[in-house]
Amino acid sequence: MIFTLTLNPALDRFLYVDKLIQDDTVRVNKIKDYPAGKGIDVSRVINELKGHTVAITIVGGNNGNRLLQMLDEEGVVYTNVIVEEETRMNILIQEKTKQYRMSMKGPNVNRMDQEKIIKTINMLVRKGDTVVLTGTPPRGYKDTVYKDLIERLNEKDIFTYLDSDKDAFKYGVKASPTGIKPNKFEMERLLNKELSSIDSYKKACVEIENKYNIREILLTLGSEGALCYIDSEFYSISIPEVKVKSAVGAGDSFLAGFILGKESDFSIEESLTLAAAASTATVTTPGTELCKIEKVLELKEKITVKKI
Repeated sequence: MIFTLTLNPALDRFLYVDKLIQDDTVRVNKIKDYPAGKGIDVSRVINELKGHTVAITIVGGNNGNRLLQMLDEEGVVYTNVIVEEETRMNILIQEKTKQYRMSMKGPNVNRMDQEKIIKTINMLVRKGDTVVLTGTPPRGYKDTVYKDLIERLNEKDIFTYLDSDKDAFKYGVKASPTGIKPNKFEMERLLNKELSSIDSYKKACVEIENKYNIREILLTLGSEGALCYIDSEFYSISIPEVKVKSAVGAGDSFLAGFILGKESDFSIEESLTLAAAASTATVTTPGTELCKIEKVLELKEKITVKKI
């Protein structure tokens, strides 16, 4: 079973306008809400691809209720801890060719509610399961939260994947998760160095493996595809050119496809193909709508995975 953990989910509200004009009234043509947060996205993609997943999350207030309602509508299985403060809302203003994103603060999660999350994980997750830990922790949590959780899960022989950034990511990798999924900028911040070529990416992956004993590194590179370092082998993933409507959730979709492939006993190449197809399909949808299974199956035939 694949579990995802999203400590700081969001309700993404897209406002579609023709153009932002300073000091003038801007008419909103359409409003669209989406459930959001890295782990939430991973579970949504796995669910769309007919896999089995449970999303573990923290919600509060009207935004939290709306988020859960939308997960119900998509058929995503979840369990949640309810907090007093409101789940954050991200406002995204979409012009024809530009997007503006305003991200609000999440709730301040107290110690009791943090313990509820730990109890939930302990009750649900078993040896051999996979847990995906994602995003930036909300207020109230220490930066070591992912490190502490991964250490607990490692002791139970549970596969762990970390997709985070900044201090939470820097501490989390020290616990040696099974895998990580940074993009170029997140990897640069982790290593505190600039990366500008395939050779520099490869050296960075080897450095991370040696320093943190992480066996699966999924480095997503946007339109350039991905470079993955798995069990000391490099894989280059090339993707077809598609019309991009929104890049939101593309990295999460890549991680979802890869983990689902492994859960389904696919080969590494097959798992990476599914990952790249899910990611590419996601950018063809608006907002945070994420991929559709029909598009993923179509794109799988156009993905190239090479061991290098």
